Amino acid sequence: MRTNMRITMNDLNTDTLQHSKLPDLVLDKLMEWIMSGKLSMGDKLNTEELATQLGVSRMPIREALSNLEKKGLAESIPYAGTRLVTLTKEDVRQIYIARTALEPIAAKYACEKITDQEIRHLSEIQEEYKRIVRGKELDAVEVYQQNRLYHFSIYKASQLERICVMIESLWDNLSFFKLIYGQKLLDSEESREKMIAEHQSYLDALKRRDSELIYRLLQQNLKSRAENIPYYSDVYFHENA
Repeated sequence: MRTNMRITMNDLNTDTLQHSKLPDLVLDKLMEWIMSGKLSMGDKLNTEELATQLGVSRMPIREALSNLEKKGLAESIPYAGTRLVTLTKEDVRQIYIARTALEPIAAKYACEKITDQEIRHLSEIQEEYKRIVRGKELDAVEVYQQNRLYHFSIYKASQLERICVMIESLWDNLSFFKLIYGQKLLDSEESREKMIAEHQSYLDALKRRDSELIYRLLQQNLKSRAENIPYYSDVYFHENA
């Protein structure tokens, strides 16, 4: 005879909780390696090697790799295992086209729903972005992360959760590209100030609650990205790939 069993937080020990978080921790580490350039497009992801490197069992590695596939960053190849995807210039262009369709809409709705507190928080993120971008030594990963935080602080204010999930997936797909693109885009003081001004224009539109303006600004900027893709294939792959 089966009886219903209810598990409470008190029934779960620290080891159990830690184990349940392992796939997420492994995924975070893999994303960190992707953003730092330790992993490149097309690299093979060996479950046993990763388990040894990270000091965990193969199960959380497999779950993390499965989540990488869901994000569109990895693919399972029969008899070859799991590899990180390879993005062509056309792939990047199509992702930007999708972003152009979704992000202006999210920003427009955000403009109609954003609170004064959320705007103040966004202003703080913008100030930190300025500090990072104007720093003497530019860290592409730090720039990417702060830029991502800025944009998603806007989109999440839209309360369009499903659209935000789709946008986040598109950003994940572009992780390789954004890392290199960010370095190229901010290679001069003029280009850095241009990016700061671009962020500021979105913030100003939000403050004025001008939803049509922020929609138009994002649409124009993303369309420009899609039409002028600085794709340097040699820097996305390891030399021995």
